[in-house]
Amino acid sequence: MSTSDSDDTDRLEQYIRDEKGHLDSCESMIALANWLYTNEYFETNDRVVPTSDLKEILDDRLEYGVDTLLDHLEGISVVDEVSQGGGRFILHERTGRAFFDPNNRDMLPLLDEEISRFLEDLHQQESQALESEDAGDDETQSVADGGEPEDADPDETDETVTGGEEDPDDVATTLRAVAAAALDVEMPLEDALTNPTDHIERIVRFDDVVTAVIESDEVSRGRAYEPMGWRNAANKWVLTTTAKARKENESLS
Repeated sequence: MSTSDSDDTDRLEQYIRDEKGHLDSCESMIALANWLYTNEYFETNDRVVPTSDLKEILDDRLEYGVDTLLDHLEGISVVDEVSQGGGRFILHERTGRAFFDPNNRDMLPLLDEEISRFLEDLHQQESQALESEDAGDDETQSVADGGEPEDADPDETDETVTGGEEDPDDVATTLRAVAAAALDVEMPLEDALTNPTDHIERIVRFDDVVTAVIESDEVSRGRAYEPMGWRNAANKWVLTTTAKARKENESLS
């Protein structure tokens, strides 16, 4: 419920200035707190952000170091360091949702969605590769019948490649190959990701696959999907409930 005397004053910013206005880093503290609020990293919605992400995103925007700012804001209860569930949790990276209870069934639709996105990307890339291969076969047949390749230079001298075997280094690694290598299981990739009845096993497998795809220099993602798996809970941050209430001019009682 909003306070009766609320106005356009940002009570969270004013609170930070009242507590830390004597420090040169005060404005950077406000900027960090506002970023957490805008991106909805709250105690109440299971969204947490690691220090490393804050540094990567905000270091260039802030005049002072993220660690220093977090220390100051934690000291006045604007942010809180989250460490729950024995120090580990399952993170759905695309949404930032964290699950500290591995038996929380709410994570299953998110897992199914990520796996579905990956498999759709896999099948689409394979379909496109097949279409490209068919088009290449058509052009080869046309040349065999006496035609010229579309991009052929009539003044260019043909070069014959000896040996007859394709150099493995010239063969692009496929999305399926990268994913299969990450799992190293004796079954089709689709079955490996969808068949296990243990959802934790599926999470671990999917996390390994997508991490390998992201780290590979040979393949890229054609759809939006991100890793989902176990993460360490240390050094994850949220805006406190009190700070959120101040930002929204709500009663603190």
